[in-house]
Amino acid sequence: MPGAEIAQYGLATFTVAGLIYIVVLFFNIKKKEDGNDDLKEVIENNTKALNSLLSVIQSIQVTLLRQEAKIDELLDRARK
Repeated sequence: MPGAEIAQYGLATFTVAGLIYIVVLFFNIKKKEDGNDDLKEVIENNTKALNSLLSVIQSIQVTLLRQEAKIDELLDRARK
């Protein structure tokens, strides 16, 4: 029966294609998990950068407050 042999070859081809699909799907999931690790690293680096930027801004604010206080003292002396 040639029809039965063709059906067996078709079924075998379908099975191999299914196995290949499952293997490729497995590796894609693995790559996505690795990508999440990269994303976590980027987020951590951005958080560190923002924290350092905030500390610089705070130091600038302190400096500006000191300068403002000095200017106020000089204006008081000049008015007297």
